[in-house]
Amino acid sequence: MTALSGWETVERVTESGATESRQRVLADRPVVDASESGARRLGLRYWQAVQATTRGAVRARWREEDGALTLLGGATLLRFGPPELAADGGRVSCRYAIRGGLLAVRAGGTVTLEQRPAGDGVELVVSVEEYLPRLAARVGAPRWTGLLYARAQSPFHVEVSRRYFSSLAWEPAP
Repeated sequence: MTALSGWETVERVTESGATESRQRVLADRPVVDASESGARRLGLRYWQAVQATTRGAVRARWREEDGALTLLGGATLLRFGPPELAADGGRVSCRYAIRGGLLAVRAGGTVTLEQRPAGDGVELVVSVEEYLPRLAARVGAPRWTGLLYARAQSPFHVEVSRRYFSSLAWEPAP
């Protein structure tokens, strides 16, 4: 098992009203190979963590050209573009463009899963950039209008990241 330390989570709202968040943890060794297949593994493990956190109520469905998180009844919560895989100099990443869905105001933003060198080990990162959540308060609106995002969706994302990092720690050494 990989030892994890240094858990950190940060979230902010940009001037445009987009939400950005980052969760990270340090691992004492790489959890995936520094290759495109390692990058694909980061993505696969993340979507498995989403499903596990919701006990299967939210499912990740992928086709060659895109993917979606769907609620049991079939409603599309979020749609994504195909994974953009990268492996360079020890840095491994899997990035998804957000293409819309019920939880997004519009298409835009990304979800990136990453492993990168850090000291004697690696840093594992989940980052969301330029995402416009439908449940968050709009720029200039009263704060209470974003309570659903602040009390439900944001903490859910943090819990998924914790579960994701923990599942990666159980991966056999690459």
